[in-house]
Amino acid sequence: MSVMPTEPVELDAELLAAARHATGAAGLRAFIERAVRRELDNEAFGKLLDEIEAESGPVPEDVLAEADRAWPDS
Repeated sequence: MSVMPTEPVELDAELLAAARHATGAAGLRAFIERAVRRELDNEAFGKLLDEIEAESGPVPEDVLAEADRAWPDS
């Protein structure tokens, strides 16, 4: 992994304080990198799901209902 030059960003003060509390100042960079990577992965996964739905059609309601029963807290 190469390190790019610093990019200044503004974050909500409460969000930043919570992140620092959760990670300690030394872990903040890694925490933010993981969060950005996770968001990019989620966006890529969403695009993949859209492509699959465009090719195959929407998931049938009975299959969605079965999934809801199998994983009710999801």
